[in-house]
Amino acid sequence: MRISTPLPLRGLFLALCLLGSAMAQAQDAPVKYGKVTDEELKMKSYAKDTSAAAVVLVDYGRSFFTVVNDKMKVNFERVLRIKVLKKSGYDWANVTVPYYQQTSNSKELVMNVKATTYNLENGQVVKVKMENSAIFDEKESEHWYNKKFTLPAVKEGSVLDISYLVSSDFIFNFRDWTFQSSIPVMHSEYRASIPEYYEYKNYMQGYEPLLVNETVPGSMNYTVRVGGLAESRAGARTPSESVSNTIKTQNHRWVMKDLPAIASESFITTIQDYISKIEFELEWIRYPGSAPERVAGNWNKLTDEFLELDRFGVQLNRTGYFKAEVAALQSVKDTLEKVNTIYDFVKKNVKWNNKGGALATSTLRKAFDTKSGSAADINLMLVAMLRDAGLEADPVVLSTRDHGRVPTHAPMINKFNYVVAFVKTPKGDLLLDATDPFMPIGQLPKHCLNGQGWLVAKNKGSWIPLVPQTKSTELLNAELSILPTGVMSGKVQESKTGMWAVNVRNSVKEDGETKYLEKLVNAQNEFERKKPVFKDLAQIQKPISLEYEISSAGDGQLKDIIYVNPMLLKDKQENPFKHTERKYPVDFGHGSEEVYICNFTIPEGYMVEEMPKGVMMSLPDNGGKFTYMLQQNGNKVQVMSKVTISKPIFYAQEYESLKQFYSQIVAKHAEQIVLKKKI
Repeated sequence: MRISTPLPLRGLFLALCLLGSAMAQAQDAPVKYGKVTDEELKMKSYAKDTSAAAVVLVDYGRSFFTVVNDKMKVNFERVLRIKVLKKSGYDWANVTVPYYQQTSNSKELVMNVKATTYNLENGQVVKVKMENSAIFDEKESEHWYNKKFTLPAVKEGSVLDISYLVSSDFIFNFRDWTFQSSIPVMHSEYRASIPEYYEYKNYMQGYEPLLVNETVPGSMNYTVRVGGLAESRAGARTPSESVSNTIKTQNHRWVMKDLPAIASESFITTIQDYISKIEFELEWIRYPGSAPERVAGNWNKLTDEFLELDRFGVQLNRTGYFKAEVAALQSVKDTLEKVNTIYDFVKKNVKWNNKGGALATSTLRKAFDTKSGSAADINLMLVAMLRDAGLEADPVVLSTRDHGRVPTHAPMINKFNYVVAFVKTPKGDLLLDATDPFMPIGQLPKHCLNGQGWLVAKNKGSWIPLVPQTKSTELLNAELSILPTGVMSGKVQESKTGMWAVNVRNSVKEDGETKYLEKLVNAQNEFERKKPVFKDLAQIQKPISLEYEISSAGDGQLKDIIYVNPMLLKDKQENPFKHTERKYPVDFGHGSEEVYICNFTIPEGYMVEEMPKGVMMSLPDNGGKFTYMLQQNGNKVQVMSKVTISKPIFYAQEYESLKQFYSQIVAKHAEQIVLKKKI
């Protein structure tokens, strides 16, 4: 979508003479391209993070407006200086500048690209400028391209100086600014001079404080040249005249300093959801002599936009190609059974090509005929078939976990990258994703569990929570006998439900059942697994079960003391939360429950010398619970461990409790049973 920006000056020849605020912003900048200091060149490490492979010395950007050929342009200028400290920091010499292209004749221009590498060699400064031949363009998506280049002569100790300008006719595409990076940032500053004609909403994100956040009034002056080609009534040419005009501006300045490197942590969606940045959205255009125009969209408007798109809403109305399949369901009266039958039909007949997208890749008819399609192809087809069968169904658009959360303040199509189906039944509303043949009805894959999605329904648009209705569970039940040599043997049964069951079924499909079980048998650790057998592998609404026999190795020598790890059938555990503190939420995606029950038969002539004490502990606000119990009954010792996580997300203030919770689980699971031979 392009927003035209006519000024009340149409038909005039304009020559902008920037004074006022735009030029003022260029003065006293925190960095000037090519002015590298001795201190920066001699720098050997970054004191605040000695492990850093590189550090951003200064990142400075400014956005300002100019008038060219009767149109407002928004310009973005950036100067970036990076210090390379280690070989692993060489990648920072590869630079990518994104730009928007509507058509080949209507696009943003990336100009004045300059890049120089500075090295200190034998006490002398050696600078190597990048050649223009190193710059190239690459297509990212339908309307987004990248200008790419690599700085030359990079080595440990190099200072990289980079500068460029992006000139844009698209005033709605005001440049966002990211303060933080995957390497430390010493100084990050963004300035924006915005004319009174435009009102942008800005949204701050992140956990780092602003050192400077100021807005002051200003102005920008330009000169209008009138005439020069016209003739007077006497027939003589009249000289051109210059008329000065002034536009009020709001001059913004945001500064952050000494920012730590941001890195992904365990149980997180995407780090882009938590990085410190500022985003902009054009809300109003107010030209003199014209009625104010609200540009920012609303969610009903977005719904209409989706429904009018040929690759989305229009496809839902083209249903002739599956009429016969839906007609065959008329004998099915139960609503839930009808939904499940259509759901299974789509899963079995259209294979997912592992592509997402909130819009269909071509036509649903093509996906139906070729039996292959994107997530949008498959799930929009599912919606269309459910509707054709007389059910109330609509699409729900969402953003997957790796794509980032949807900003509820900004109704924009490109913020969504996936679509699922929503259907009403007498037993409750269901969300369906037919891309995975092993996904039970009413369950979404983990990559979809990201906050909330938008229901695309005429006059009924609303936010739909993307949370699983049930926990994923794992149950391990074992009966083991211990010999006087310390050798153990017995039978084990494992079962899984929810997301964990889906994962196992997909792994079995990928390897084939025979090969999967062979790998299980050959994966020797403390035990040898024998005769593994799956139960209910194809019954996706049931738990998947695996039964096998095990035996441990030994030296054949009788033992006076036998040490038994009560949790020996579980993989060795570590606390996933090792950091002292955490600024971001812990996002498990779904609740879970792990139950471990193992009955040990101790050998005749032995007694229990030591046994771990049981424990019960809970997380605040019913967030989770850990129960660990051991009890002896004659020659048997039963161990029961149950770990329940009741909610999918824990916030930063809950991190310490969660960390201690897992620390105690790991510590308790490491304790051993000691058996001693009776005298």
